[in-house]
Amino acid sequence: MTLPRRVRLVLLGAVTPIVAGLLALAASPSLQGPSIDSLYWLREHLYGPRPAPDPSPVVVVGIDEETYRRPPFAGTPQALWGPRLGTVLGAILDGGAAAIGLDLVHPTSVETLIPGFERDYLLTLRRGGKEGRLVLAKVQHQSDPLMPYRGYMIAAGINNIRSVNLVEDPDGVLRRVPLTLSVSGSDGQPKAEPGMAVEVASRALKAPLERAADGSFTLGGHRLPGGEGNRLLVNHATAAGAIPTYSLADLHACAEAGKADYFAKHFKGKAVMVGTVLDVEDRKLSSNRWVTKPEGLNLPERCALPVMSDLYVAGRTRDSIPGVYIHAAAISNLMTRDALSEVGKPAAAALVLLLAGVAALVTLAARPPLAAAGLILLLAVWSGVSVGLFRGGLVLPYLQAALAALLVFPLALGFRFAVLDRDQRHIRNAFKLYLPGSLIDDMIASGQSPSLGGEERDLSILFCDIAGFTKMSEGMEPEALVTVLNRYFTVMTDIIEAHGGFVDKYIGDAVLAVFGAPYAIDNHARAAVAAALAMRQAMADDPTLLATSSGRGSNRIGIATGPALIGNIGSPRRFNYTVMGDTVNLASRLEGANKYYNTALMVSGETVRHHGDPEAFRSLDIVQVVGRSEPVEVFEPLSEARRADPEDRAQRAAYAAALDHWRAGHFDEAVSCFRALAAGDGAALAMLHKAEKRLGHPAEPGWAGVTALTDK
Repeated sequence: MTLPRRVRLVLLGAVTPIVAGLLALAASPSLQGPSIDSLYWLREHLYGPRPAPDPSPVVVVGIDEETYRRPPFAGTPQALWGPRLGTVLGAILDGGAAAIGLDLVHPTSVETLIPGFERDYLLTLRRGGKEGRLVLAKVQHQSDPLMPYRGYMIAAGINNIRSVNLVEDPDGVLRRVPLTLSVSGSDGQPKAEPGMAVEVASRALKAPLERAADGSFTLGGHRLPGGEGNRLLVNHATAAGAIPTYSLADLHACAEAGKADYFAKHFKGKAVMVGTVLDVEDRKLSSNRWVTKPEGLNLPERCALPVMSDLYVAGRTRDSIPGVYIHAAAISNLMTRDALSEVGKPAAAALVLLLAGVAALVTLAARPPLAAAGLILLLAVWSGVSVGLFRGGLVLPYLQAALAALLVFPLALGFRFAVLDRDQRHIRNAFKLYLPGSLIDDMIASGQSPSLGGEERDLSILFCDIAGFTKMSEGMEPEALVTVLNRYFTVMTDIIEAHGGFVDKYIGDAVLAVFGAPYAIDNHARAAVAAALAMRQAMADDPTLLATSSGRGSNRIGIATGPALIGNIGSPRRFNYTVMGDTVNLASRLEGANKYYNTALMVSGETVRHHGDPEAFRSLDIVQVVGRSEPVEVFEPLSEARRADPEDRAQRAAYAAALDHWRAGHFDEAVSCFRALAAGDGAALAMLHKAEKRLGHPAEPGWAGVTALTDK
C-alpha cells in the first residue's frame, strides 16, 4: 500500500531530524571543543573583547624574557634564583596578597651543595605556608608525582602543595581546569585533592572547597559548574592585558629599593600566580586561541625598571598562551563566579533535535533555493541565541546543532528527490500536456490522480478561430502547415496563460480557453478581454504569424461569461478536464458572429457587466444566435490606443447614436447615420445593409432591434 504524500512528508519530517540529530550527537565529543572556541570567536566579533573584572582579583608575576635579560638574573643559572625569588615573594606577602601560587616545580636545590644559600628563601616559604597564603606546585604523573625539593616542602608545609596539572581535551586544547585530582592518601587510598587554581582561590576567599552529596562542589556557598570529571570550563577574558602581569625583574628591583607601597597598592587582597611567561616555554593552546591579543599591551604600572623596548613585537598574535594564564583565568572565574557552564547532555540532545526539526520543516516547506535561504536564516538566529547565552556564561551545543541542521538539508532533499518528487515528476509528466498546471499541483499536493467529477462555476470562455484558414493553407504540405499552426498556437497559448487562463483544447484551427477555473481569479472577464486584446496585438506585431505563400490568416475571438460545467468529464479509463454548457456555445457563436459585423473581437453583455468598465467597449448590436432562444447584446472590446484616440471616440459616439435610431425603429435616420460611418467602420457598414432593407417599412410591434443570426 502506498502512503499518501502528506503522510510520507510527516514521516520524513520526523525521521530526517532524528537521523541528522543522532549523527551530530555521535560527533559531539569531537565537536564540543571547537564549538566552544567558535563561540569565543563569535562573541568577540559581535560584542567585542570580554573585559576582565575591574579590579582583577588575580595577577600574574611572570618569569619573562626581561627577567632572563636583566641583572641580577641574567647569566645566572635558574637554580640559583631562589634567594631573589624569595625577596619578591616576601615583598608580595608584606604587601598583603591574599594567596600566592607558584606554577613552578623545582625538584632540586643548590642548598644541598651550598648549605645556607637559600636560607632566606626557605624562611619566606615557611612564612607563607604558616599563614596559609602560599601554595607550591607539583605535577601529577600517574602514581609518581613530580614533587618540589624536599626542603621546600618541609619549609612550606606538606599541606601547602597542590597539583598544577591541566588536562587537555582530545584535540589537544586546554579548556578546563580540574577542580580536584585523585591522589594517594596517607593510608594509601585514593582521595580527592583540590587543584592549584581551586586551592589558591579558596585561600584568597578564605572559604574551603566543599563536596555536596550529589558529588558537586561548592566554594564559598557557590556551586561550581564542574561539568564532566569535575573540571571547570574556563571563561577567559579576551581584552588585551586582561590579567595584570608583572615582570619578576621589575618586582625584584622594586623590593630591593624598599618600595613597600607599590606592593601594597598592586597586590593587597589579590590572588597571585607566579610562573613562566616566555615565547616558547610552557605555552598552551586554550579555548580563546582564535581571539588572542598581542602581548605587552595594557601592562600595569611599573615600579623600578622601564619596559625593555625590544621585548615585544608590535601586533604579533599567537594562538597559544603561557599555562600560568589558564590557572589565573580559572582563579578569576572562581572568585568572581563567572565560569562557563555547559548544558547537560539531555538538554543538549533536545536542542540538537529541536534545531534539526525546525530545519526539516524549513526544508520540506519550500523549494530548495528558498529552503536554503531559510536554513541560513535559521543558523543565523541559532548563532545569535548561542552567542548571547555564551556571553552570559551558558554554553549550548552550538556546532552540534548547526551540523544537525545542515545534515537535514541534503538528507531531506535527497529523500524528496528519490521518493516524493519522483511521484510528483511522474504525475506532472503524465498530465502536463492535458491538464492545467494548477490542477496538477492539486493532484501532487493530495498525492492522488484525477478522478471523474465536475462543478458549475461562473466563468469567462474565450473561443478563437482562424479566419481565412482555407485560403492560407492552399497548396501547403501538411508538415509545413502544422509548423505554421504550432507556432501560432504557442504564441496564443502563452498569452492566455500569462493572463491567468488555461487552454481547454484545440479544435482544429480553433482554441478554447477558460478563465476563472480551476482556480478563481479576481476578475475572469477582465482577464479574458485583456488576453483577447493581447492576442490581436500579437498578430499585428508579428506579420509572420499565420503567414504562408498562399496568404495570411487572421483570428477572430468571441468571449462569453456565465455559468458553465467544468471538471473531469469522460469515462473512468479516459477523460478530459474540460468545460461545457450554454456559455461555451455562446462564446463559439460570438466568434462566428464577428464575420457579420466585420469585427475581430466580440463579447457578450454579461462579460461587459463582469468586466466592470463599460467605457472599455462599444455596443455593436443585439443578436439571437443559433441554438439560443434568448437574445444577447454584443460588444466590441476597445484597445487602449482606440480609447485614447479622440477621432475614434467621436466615431463611436456617432455609431451609438445610429444604433439608438435602429433600436427605436427610426430606419431612415439609422441609414443616414450608418452611411456616414460605413467608409471607415465595418460594423457600421454591416448595420447599414440591415437598415436599408427596412427602409419604407415601419417597425413591428415590440421591435427591439434584435438580429437573428442564421449561421453558427
